[in-house]
Formats: sequence, structure tokens, C-alpha cells
Amino acid sequence: MKKLIIFFIMSLWFLQACYEDKGNYTYAELNEVEVTIPLKSGYTIRSYWGEEIVVEPTLKFANPKDTLEFDYVWRCDLDTISHERILKYTPTGACKNYTLQLYVIDRKTQFTYYGTVSLAVNTPYKYGFALLAEKSDGSSAIHYLRLETADAPNYYYTPFYDVYVKEQPGDPLGKKPYYMAENLSTTANGGDELTVLQEDGRNVSLAGTDFAKVVYLDEEFSGGVYPDGMKPKEVYFSGGNNVDVVLGDNGKVYTRVNPNTTQSGGFHQTYFLPLPQYFDKSNTYVDRLIPGHPYSRLVMMYDKENHRLVGVAADGTSSVNGAPVVINDKSSNPDDFVNLNDLGDYELIWIADWGKVYGTGKYASILKKDGVYYYQAFNLTKQNNQTAVDVSNQSKSLFAGNGVVSDNTKYAMMYTGNYMYFAEGKSLYYCEFRNEGGVIRQIVKHVHDFDKNIVCLEGDYNGGRLLIALEGGKLYLFDTSDQVLGSPDPWSAGKMYESPDDANLGEIKRIIFKWGDTNNRNNAGDATPF
Repeated sequence: MKKLIIFFIMSLWFLQACYEDKGNYTYAELNEVEVTIPLKSGYTIRSYWGEEIVVEPTLKFANPKDTLEFDYVWRCDLDTISHERILKYTPTGACKNYTLQLYVIDRKTQFTYYGTVSLAVNTPYKYGFALLAEKSDGSSAIHYLRLETADAPNYYYTPFYDVYVKEQPGDPLGKKPYYMAENLSTTANGGDELTVLQEDGRNVSLAGTDFAKVVYLDEEFSGGVYPDGMKPKEVYFSGGNNVDVVLGDNGKVYTRVNPNTTQSGGFHQTYFLPLPQYFDKSNTYVDRLIPGHPYSRLVMMYDKENHRLVGVAADGTSSVNGAPVVINDKSSNPDDFVNLNDLGDYELIWIADWGKVYGTGKYASILKKDGVYYYQAFNLTKQNNQTAVDVSNQSKSLFAGNGVVSDNTKYAMMYTGNYMYFAEGKSLYYCEFRNEGGVIRQIVKHVHDFDKNIVCLEGDYNGGRLLIALEGGKLYLFDTSDQVLGSPDPWSAGKMYESPDDANLGEIKRIIFKWGDTNNRNNAGDATPF
């Protein structure tokens, strides 16, 4: 006869006790144990490889006097990792989900009781701010600020400086960096890459898990040579939508329609086309790429020669993938809205996407004409399997930052679209876009003056924090909540982090928010992922 006792705890925990009939009904006395592995939240213990976790189980003994008569065995999948009651374990394996089990063994009877839980092991560099910097000797450096979960003692961000050197000692990255972009996969535990462009040293893609070199960018062109001696100026990866773009310093765009970018290891299965992207005007000169949310299914660009926006479809496996799009903008009065196909006398100073709507890109921009700055916002919507792009929600108004901003001002549009931060020299400001009876009113307020010029601004995944970089590599993290902005001294109330003066970060060239995978990117603003 066998006796099976099962306890369900939080739908995942269970206890099994086995008792064997000895034949003449002489039974050993059972000291049953109820095993629970408590969690702070959810149903999974979340950990980072290379960082110790401590797991203290809750054990309820039927006979508390015999609590020393037990052995303990912790297993991670099939590997035994500890014989202590309290687990102290540093994951070092692959980034994936494991089964963590504690076996409590009665020495007298050899009966075994156990609890089990899922253990998610991730790279410590998956989700947070990634910073590209140049050290005093010209060498390229990568720094990282990790977003923590709300129950972490150091919530919100933990800094990891010089992570490339830490993870890849003896393999210099290069020198004189100037650009960085993330390539995303759908792999849940990592799988992204960072592509770094640098003047001295080959442009290279790095594994998002440990920054190991994966492939050089010139190797992704046939023959391992850039077209016509083209020098990459910017790169863009469409986040699983299977179109990658390299912008050259010659104003030409080179694309790759990759059939398998959404799979782990599928980033580099096709070459970039050696011929530049075709547009309807032969003198098209792309000055900049306009990164957008993958949901927009667009890769937008600014054609400086013709004062217009252009773009290509980023539509997954659609037949139009990689084809140039046609912007259906019928605007005729630039006082109301400047037509995106012909900005005319207006100069595009800054443009960025914000928010998340499936099938639609939401954009904010700063235009300039005759020394006056204007704020223009709009949506671009593209249907599946089509190249036509419709413009909606058009608005244009005098920018309330006139008198403060210049052509060199740094901008950061926050995720909700309610706030835009901008920096002119040493001064930080924000512009609130307040809806008052269907009319958007701009309210500009000064936040803080620093002792050095501001070189980079970047908001985080939901716009709740702003990362600020100064000349010389000084960093500040600022809480952008309404409570902070409404306080008498927002900077004192909202300053969350200041980098140490001796951190030696170098000159910050670019800040991006590192999403880690397309699931995090597509769900931006909804919750705090791991």
C-alpha cells in the first residue's frame, strides 16, 4: 500500500510523502514536513547569472523535536547545487528557465518531501539604459544601468560601469565611437545585440548578454566590403519586423530584408543589398534615420536634399517588406501643418517617435523657419501589405521654448507624450502638453542648471525616469512623475541618482534604452518586465 499526500501551495508548491507497507502492519512513525518556498511576488524566482541568490524555505514539521533529523538536497533541473537548508547559489549557466527543487529527507525513514519552483536566470544586462562612451585615450566603452523590479532594495536602477571591459577583458572594442543601436529578437531570455559604430576600429555587433563580439558590420555586405567605400553613419533594426537599415555618410540607405530575424541566431543570415535603396527622386539624400516603435511597421527617414520624410515598409513577411512607402499628406496650409512630403522653407531640427499604437507611428518634431521654432506632431498609419501611409492627428504650433532653444538643443520625448524634456547648454527644461478643453497648451518650466553642458537625454521604458549625461561623463537620473514636477523644487525632489565623481565614464556619445527582446519593446509602458 502506498500513501500519497499532496499539498497545493500557490498552485505550484506540492508535497509528496510515500509510505511503504512492511507486510505485517508494523509502521514507522512519520514526521511529515510541509515544504514551501515563499516568493515575494508571482510564481517565479528571478535571478541574474553571476549574482548570488538566497532562498530560505518555510518548513513545517509534524514533530518539531526532530527537525535536526533531516538532510537537504537542492537541485537545479538535474544538477545538485546545495545540501544546506538555506540555499545560496550563483547561477552561471545559460539564460533560461530552470526547475528549482528542494528535497527534505528523513534520515530515519528515508521518506522524502519536496517543494518546487521555477527559476528564471537572465543576463544582468538585459533591460535598462545602455551608454556608449569615449574614454580619454579614445577607447570605446559601454556602461549600463539595470532596471530593477519594484521589490528590489535598490529600485530603480543599478549602475554597471565599463561592462564591456569587465565581460570581455583583453579584447578591445575599438576607438572613437559615435553611434549605437539595438537589434531585438523574440528570445525571452536575452537574444538582443548592440551594434557599435566607431571611427577607429571596425563597426561590430555585440551579444546583448555579455557583449561578446558577434560579427563585424562590413562582413554583412557581400564580399565583406562596404559599397563604394561607404562609411556607416547610423544603423537601425526594426525589432523583429525583418528589415535592417544602414545609413551611409553619402546620404544613401542600404537595406536587408532578413527572413528570420525573430529567431535566436537569425540576425545574420542574409547580406545587406549592395545597391542603395530606391526612392522616387534620384537626388534623395537621407540625413538621419528616425527610430520608431516596431508596431508602426515603418522605418522613417529625413531626406535633407528634398526637405521631406521618406521611409520603407517594415512589415514582417509581407510582400512589400523593404519597399519605399508613399505618405498620403494632403496638407496645403503650412500655417496649420507643414506637409511631410515637402517641408518647404521649414528646417527639420529634431524628430522622434513616442507611445505605442499597433499599425501606427506617433511622432513629435521641432521645425524652424526664419529663426522661429515650431512644434509639429502627427501619426503615420500603414495597413498590412500596403505601402500607402496615412497621416492623421496633425497639429502645428509655435514652440513655447522659443527664446531658450537653438539648433543644438537636446530633446527627449517621454513615453506618454505629455512631457518633452529639452536641454540648452547647462540648463534643463521640460515642456508639458496640457489638454485644456480639446486645445493643447504648452507649458515650459526650468528644472535645473548644471555646472557643465548637457550632451544626452533619454527617457526610460515608460517615461517615468530621465537619464541625463553631462560633458565629462557625469550622469543623473531624474524622477519625472507629476508629483515631482508639481513640487516647489522639482530637481531636489526628483534627483534619484548621481554618478560618482571618480567613475571615469568618459564622454557619453549615445544613450539608448536596451529592451532585451521584442516582447519588452512591444509592451513598453505597460509594466516593469524582468
